[in-house]
Amino acid sequence: MEMLPFCKGLFLLVSSIPLVSPTLLVDQDTNGHAARYQPALQPSQSVPDTGTYLLESTSGKRCLKAKMGLGYTVIIKKKSWYYNVDPSMLLVSGHCGTNAVTLSLTLPNNSASLQLTYSLVNSVSFVSKLSAHISPQPACNGCSSKTYPGELSNSSLFRAPTGQSYQCSSQSVLVMTEELQVRLVPLQIQAFKVPDGGYGQEVMCPADYNSAVVRTILWATAFGLLLIAVLTYLLVKDRSGTGYQQL
Repeated sequence: MEMLPFCKGLFLLVSSIPLVSPTLLVDQDTNGHAARYQPALQPSQSVPDTGTYLLESTSGKRCLKAKMGLGYTVIIKKKSWYYNVDPSMLLVSGHCGTNAVTLSLTLPNNSASLQLTYSLVNSVSFVSKLSAHISPQPACNGCSSKTYPGELSNSSLFRAPTGQSYQCSSQSVLVMTEELQVRLVPLQIQAFKVPDGGYGQEVMCPADYNSAVVRTILWATAFGLLLIAVLTYLLVKDRSGTGYQQL
């Protein structure tokens, strides 16, 4: 019975130790309170977790739905560093308009963000502007602490007819600047006319389409070679079975 207070005190001490995400650096102010988040870059690339993001108008009508994994690539001194976003950490906001829809994804303390602006022209939706930034902790000795911003404007990304979704299982790499790239994998997104269930008919991205064509060609080539081999075997067998009759 004398050990109970000690065990209880040890349990309280262990349970009071804060758990910190391995991909975020949490700074503390002089009072010991969490002050800010800083993404921690990694030396190797991996597939980010997939999150689903939904925008609705003030009347409750869906204007955008996106399912994607989000990652950043930062080039420092000609070396690539990587950061994958945890979807549960993101703040989702945006605006639903008749001809423009904006989706904003932001990490705590605005340490990283991604903003997509969809436009609708002649019953075709596409991303006309994409901006992003990340403010990571220094990745190496001698590396400075800085923010890496980037923007793609007057673009025509992720095109799809109204009522259909843009889908890409391959990794989409968007080169924002010489120092910043945004990675989206996988990606399925639909704007303006969004069904209550899942998504509309999929529009396959060029990378997936090319992969499908290559697979089809390889299967067709293999089938053609197999057919030639079978026909050759049957022809040789038929000729070998034909002898000469003695008169």
